[in-house]
Amino acid sequence: MEDSLGSVEKRRGQSANKRHLELETSTSLMPSLELYGCWRSSASQRLQIGLRLKKLPFSYTPVCLDRGEQHSDWYLAINPRAELPTLMVDGEPWVQTLAILETLEETFPEQGHSLLPTTHRERRICRAIAEQINSSMQPLLLPARLRKPIIEAGCQTAATPLEPALQAGIRQHQLHALNDLNTWLASFSGPFCLDSSPTMADACVVPQLDAVMRLGLDLRPFERLVALHRHCQSLEAFAMAAPDQQPDAPNRSSG
Repeated sequence: MEDSLGSVEKRRGQSANKRHLELETSTSLMPSLELYGCWRSSASQRLQIGLRLKKLPFSYTPVCLDRGEQHSDWYLAINPRAELPTLMVDGEPWVQTLAILETLEETFPEQGHSLLPTTHRERRICRAIAEQINSSMQPLLLPARLRKPIIEAGCQTAATPLEPALQAGIRQHQLHALNDLNTWLASFSGPFCLDSSPTMADACVVPQLDAVMRLGLDLRPFERLVALHRHCQSLEAFAMAAPDQQPDAPNRSSG
């Protein structure tokens, strides 16, 4: 009996040592993460939220879109497509936010919050909501790199300036899209997009809401979206990723 008890204690000690070693190994293998983004880039904000939900430490390097720094030699060496954001992972550039968020979840499934729900059905819906923002709403805010060629081409034939009409069209499209999104999310229980835990869907929806508010749109008619935004902002991961909290935001300028 004494030998048997001794064997049990020995195995327990070996198991504890193994768990301790795994913890040390996982900590030592945590990658170096550097996010290149801009305070008013909703795609950059998505990644900030995802990294913070996953509790992955990262550094932040601003890239000024207003000065066109994304076209500078130093940034093109990082991302030749001149797009934001870029996440440098141990010196390797990762691009495209949805691909990055999914890869972070696959790489660190036990770290922080899961960015995907547990069931196959909810994962499908989560990805669909994120893709709705990524491909159907955010691009049609028409950043300057898309607006400029449209206006230049239109000015060759249009008798009146296109900029006001283009802005009106963007606002109208976003209002319709917000109404559809509000109706869609209202069919799911909250307070997040899907039930009681934040996911990749919330990391995409909240930055889009911030972006349309910067456009001057009133969200009050969209009760589900307003409640979602308010609840998410009560979490540190979302609050710290907000545009006005970034070091390169206009209201955070040193002086």
